[in-house]
Amino acid sequence: MTPKVSIIIPVYKVEQYLSKSIQSCLNQTLREIEIVLVNDGSPDGSKEIIEHYANIDDRVKFIHKKNQGVTLARKDGLSMAVGDYIFYLDGDDYLTDNAIELL
Repeated sequence: MTPKVSIIIPVYKVEQYLSKSIQSCLNQTLREIEIVLVNDGSPDGSKEIIEHYANIDDRVKFIHKKNQGVTLARKDGLSMAVGDYIFYLDGDDYLTDNAIELL
Protein backbone atom coordinates (compact mmCIF):
# COMPACT_ATOMS: atom_id res chain seq x y z
CA MET A 1 0.00 0.00 0.00
CA THR A 2 1.39 3.36 -1.00
CA PRO A 3 0.33 6.01 1.51
CA LYS A 4 -1.77 8.89 0.28
CA VAL A 5 -0.67 11.13 3.14
CA SER A 6 2.60 11.32 5.05
CA ILE A 7 2.22 12.77 8.52
CA ILE A 8 5.56 14.19 9.64
CA ILE A 9 6.08 14.72 13.36
CA PRO A 10 9.24 16.37 14.68
CA VAL A 11 9.93 15.15 18.21
CA TYR A 12 11.79 17.07 20.90
CA LYS A 13 10.93 17.02 24.62
CA VAL A 14 7.31 15.91 24.08
CA GLU A 15 7.43 12.60 25.93
CA GLN A 16 4.27 13.31 27.94
CA TYR A 17 2.20 14.07 24.81
CA LEU A 18 3.78 11.81 22.20
CA SER A 19 1.75 8.63 22.70
CA LYS A 20 -1.52 10.56 22.37
CA SER A 21 -0.21 12.32 19.27
CA ILE A 22 0.89 9.10 17.56
CA GLN A 23 -2.26 7.24 18.57
CA SER A 24 -4.41 10.01 17.08
CA CYS A 25 -2.61 9.44 13.76
CA LEU A 26 -3.02 5.67 13.93
CA ASN A 27 -6.75 6.12 14.60
CA GLN A 28 -7.36 8.02 11.38
CA THR A 29 -10.32 6.89 9.28
CA LEU A 30 -8.10 7.25 6.21
CA ARG A 31 -5.90 4.18 6.57
CA GLU A 32 -3.53 4.92 3.65
CA ILE A 33 -1.14 7.02 5.72
CA GLU A 34 2.39 6.85 6.99
CA ILE A 35 3.65 8.49 10.14
CA VAL A 36 7.20 9.79 9.95
CA LEU A 37 8.62 10.53 13.39
CA VAL A 38 11.83 12.55 13.51
CA ASN A 39 13.49 12.34 16.91
CA ASP A 40 15.51 15.55 16.94
CA GLY A 41 17.88 14.42 19.70
CA SER A 42 15.22 14.54 22.39
CA PRO A 43 16.80 13.90 25.83
CA ASP A 44 13.61 12.43 27.35
CA GLY A 45 11.95 9.04 26.79
CA SER A 46 10.63 9.91 23.32
CA LYS A 47 13.00 7.48 21.60
CA GLU A 48 11.47 4.48 23.39
CA ILE A 49 7.92 5.64 22.62
CA ILE A 50 8.78 6.08 18.94
CA GLU A 51 10.35 2.63 18.69
CA HIS A 52 7.39 1.04 20.51
CA TYR A 53 4.92 2.37 17.95
CA ALA A 54 7.19 1.46 15.03
CA ASN A 55 7.22 -2.13 16.33
CA ILE A 56 3.43 -2.41 16.52
CA ASP A 57 2.38 -0.65 13.29
CA ASP A 58 4.25 -0.76 9.98
CA ARG A 59 2.85 2.65 8.99
CA VAL A 60 5.23 4.22 11.52
CA LYS A 61 8.72 5.17 10.29
CA PHE A 62 11.33 7.05 12.23
CA ILE A 63 14.79 8.49 12.35
CA HIS A 64 16.89 9.50 15.34
CA LYS A 65 19.23 12.42 14.75
CA LYS A 66 21.17 15.02 16.69
CA ASN A 67 19.29 18.14 17.64
CA GLN A 68 19.22 20.69 14.83
CA GLY A 69 15.83 22.33 15.34
CA VAL A 70 12.31 21.83 14.07
CA THR A 71 12.90 23.16 10.55
CA LEU A 72 15.62 20.65 9.76
CA ALA A 73 13.66 17.88 11.50
CA ARG A 74 10.72 18.56 9.18
CA LYS A 75 13.06 18.63 6.19
CA ASP A 76 14.56 15.27 7.19
CA GLY A 77 11.06 13.84 7.60
CA LEU A 78 10.11 15.14 4.18
CA SER A 79 13.07 13.31 2.64
CA MET A 80 11.69 10.02 4.05
CA ALA A 81 8.07 10.63 3.12
CA VAL A 82 6.50 8.79 0.19
CA GLY A 83 2.89 9.95 0.43
CA ASP A 84 1.17 12.00 -2.27
CA TYR A 85 0.42 14.68 0.31
CA ILE A 86 2.30 15.95 3.36
CA PHE A 87 0.81 16.91 6.73
CA TYR A 88 2.95 18.36 9.51
CA LEU A 89 1.91 17.70 13.09
CA ASP A 90 3.69 18.81 16.24
CA GLY A 91 4.54 16.11 18.77
CA ASP A 92 2.34 17.72 21.42
CA ASP A 93 -0.72 18.02 19.15
CA TYR A 94 -3.27 15.44 18.07
CA LEU A 95 -5.89 14.89 15.37
CA THR A 96 -9.56 14.02 15.48
CA ASP A 97 -10.22 10.60 13.96
CA ASN A 98 -11.36 11.90 10.57
CA ALA A 99 -9.08 14.94 10.20
CA ILE A 100 -6.84 13.58 7.42
CA GLU A 101 -9.77 12.12 5.49
CA LEU A 102 -11.58 15.47 5.62
CA LEU A 103 -8.49 17.29 4.38
